[in-house]
Amino acid sequence: MYSKKHLAILGCCLFIMACSADPAPAQSARKQVSASSQNNHAAQIAQALQKKSINIVQIGDSHTAADYLTDAARVYLQQQLGNGGPGWAMPTQFPGLRLARFTYQNQGWQAISSRTDTSQNYALGGLVAVPSVGAVMTIKTRGEPEAEQTVTVTIRQGPNDEDLTITDSNGKQIELGAQPKDNQWHFSQFNARFPITVTAGMNFQTAIGGWWVRNPNRQGVVFSALGINGAQLTQWQRWNTQAWQQELNVIAPDLIILAYGTNEAYNGVEIETVKQNLIETINRIRAASPNSAIMILGAPESLKSTAGSCGVRPEKLTELQEMQKEVAQSQQVFFWDWQAVMGGECSMKPWINQGLARNDGVHFTSKGYQRLGQALGESILSMRQQR
Repeated sequence: MYSKKHLAILGCCLFIMACSADPAPAQSARKQVSASSQNNHAAQIAQALQKKSINIVQIGDSHTAADYLTDAARVYLQQQLGNGGPGWAMPTQFPGLRLARFTYQNQGWQAISSRTDTSQNYALGGLVAVPSVGAVMTIKTRGEPEAEQTVTVTIRQGPNDEDLTITDSNGKQIELGAQPKDNQWHFSQFNARFPITVTAGMNFQTAIGGWWVRNPNRQGVVFSALGINGAQLTQWQRWNTQAWQQELNVIAPDLIILAYGTNEAYNGVEIETVKQNLIETINRIRAASPNSAIMILGAPESLKSTAGSCGVRPEKLTELQEMQKEVAQSQQVFFWDWQAVMGGECSMKPWINQGLARNDGVHFTSKGYQRLGQALGESILSMRQQR
């Protein structure tokens, strides 16, 4: 078992107490986060948690795209504070991507990812679904049937595109269209009960960028996971900056979590380049959604090889992790030390041996993600004690 995470303000600095989630005895690791203006965000998050109404968005690589870690954090927080809704749904089903709360049936909707196709106009998340004439897609929520939800859709259409038709589980029909239809990203909102079926007509320039789903009363926890396998933070440069900034402004998360670093370390990217891109992204997020707190998830312990007593880490992993901590301090954002939660350096092989991580030395098993996600959820929940 691992103990509760704590977060406390000491003087002008913010600290996260990250206790080990390693199967070995817990080793606490106190990580400092600079926090002058972030003190205000700490108070805002504490208030949101106390009111039991908080909207969290995590954006990252395959650790996020699997939605195991994020779902464990989601379940933990919703058990404590209430279910605010299933959160973000990808535009349609994408190969290799998973959402714990949604399933899809798709006929005629094309899935396009910014990881492999740089020619598209992408909104936040870097995924789009493009319909053929008469395409039909049904989106279902997993688990217990959800009550009627408020759905905010990221959509762009050409001047001659017809509205899409939404039919919900009660048989209610809704006409969905961009306003205006100018080939730019816009946001349309409606209330519906899932599953919903989306039918296209003559929609030659229509694209969906995502579905944001939450309870109309805006109570409880919403924890959205926007991930792409193999992603690096630089891939945000393939997205329409104005569009994703507008989307964050509309969604207005209380907390935005950036979960990158593994692929940068493996691909040997210059750390200074990664640093400048991270700082630039933080500044653009702040410009778009100034009331959103930001948290960096430090890159976890990972291995290129399991040879030797500890295995062989990517050459630039330590440098990258230290850079992430430095940016968290200098940019006054929260930092969650994933590697410390695992037990520090040399922790991946024990996690593999305990069935908590996969033999590739990079990814975790569902049990491992469950443990990590609950640890993250506990860290976030501890923030409600801030003053």
